Amino acid sequence: MIRIKLRPAKRLVLLLCAVVLMVLVCAIAELGSVIMTALLLVPVVITWIDLMASKSQPLLSTELSTSQNMALYRWQPVQLTINNTAKQPLLLDASLHLSQAIELAEPQQTVFLTAMQQAQLSFNIRAHKRGDADITAIELRVGSSFGLWQSSWLVKQETRLKVYPDFSRVTSKQHLNGVTNKPINGLKLTKKRGEGIEFHQLREYRQGDSVRQIDWQATSKRRKLISREYQEEQNQHVIVMLDASKKMAIEANEGTHFDHALNALLLLAHTVLKQGDWFSMQSFNQALRWLPDVKGAQNVSRVMNHFYDLYPDNSSSDYLVAVNQLIAKRTKRSLVLLVTTLDEQSIDELLPAIKMLQKHHLVALININNRAVAEVLDEPIEKYEDATSYCAALALLNAHKANMAKLKKQGVIAIDCKPTQLLPHVLNTYLNVKHSGAL
Repeated sequence: MIRIKLRPAKRLVLLLCAVVLMVLVCAIAELGSVIMTALLLVPVVITWIDLMASKSQPLLSTELSTSQNMALYRWQPVQLTINNTAKQPLLLDASLHLSQAIELAEPQQTVFLTAMQQAQLSFNIRAHKRGDADITAIELRVGSSFGLWQSSWLVKQETRLKVYPDFSRVTSKQHLNGVTNKPINGLKLTKKRGEGIEFHQLREYRQGDSVRQIDWQATSKRRKLISREYQEEQNQHVIVMLDASKKMAIEANEGTHFDHALNALLLLAHTVLKQGDWFSMQSFNQALRWLPDVKGAQNVSRVMNHFYDLYPDNSSSDYLVAVNQLIAKRTKRSLVLLVTTLDEQSIDELLPAIKMLQKHHLVALININNRAVAEVLDEPIEKYEDATSYCAALALLNAHKANMAKLKKQGVIAIDCKPTQLLPHVLNTYLNVKHSGAL
């Protein structure tokens, strides 16, 4: 415990004012100098004794308790236990020292502790940035015995916190609207036996089952019709390529394009792993992150811990380099979800990379639309500049639609979506590919 500050309390200021007033009264009443000296000396002695006592370290112990995993933008309680082991009561103010990524709901709390008493205070903290954050110290401002001084003491408390995306927002009913295995253009949904379909279990025959599903050997043993039940093949591989360039830093509701993409893709990872498939993920640009071959729903934390503190940089997207890096790691046929935000220059850089990627994988391009274009188109046209902006935005939109149509003709699953609707689109893409047997 380190003393960092010593300051006079309000009581000392009031005492000084009272002393000055008494001296003025004595002067007006023409009292003797002995009385005036006594009136001055007594408060000075008391103040000095109280000052010396306040410099002694208080007999306090503290304990901090909170979850080390935080959800972005959600309030989380922090329990602070303070134990007074001294024989005299103490009045103190308590507060927390936090890193810049965290805010404190209550700047400080006041508590009165009698001798040998323990108190528990509850603070609320909220993170406004993903990644690592810290509670660095506890500050205790302790009042002196006579209440004339306040000494601030710092108790070092290194608590490392991890701030993850808030999945409760992403998985809300509003965000999950549309996750109904909606068919995707270019994919024919089929239920077939053989390649892409695995035996799951035997069960009693149900009306509507195909005759080919009947297991005659099991039927003869049990003396009732038994059907084979099949499921989509497991052990398929889903690879995510996440653009981490400056285009993904475009602001949207409740975060950037990159924030929405990361939220949706982490939940996609959870779905893929629950389905018994393999999941890999690569972010690309200046800082490449690669997480290969994750399987099993219990390992979804590996995906979160690998990407929860990732942010886009200020560079431009280099799709060709990213694709070459991926192919060097993985050539076995997989579903590759390329998540990005396209602009008017992107398509010329993207097409060669997509063609190279298609030689090895089934490719799905998920484009997060820039809301700036839609906002310009929705604005009323009142003057010449508005008309010019409208025509420019319309030209961009038509060019983008033509580019997406060109990608679809080349066999790419090309999808446009708003940031808030990214989750149902990536889930539908994965589920439709899995059910179709396209891999």
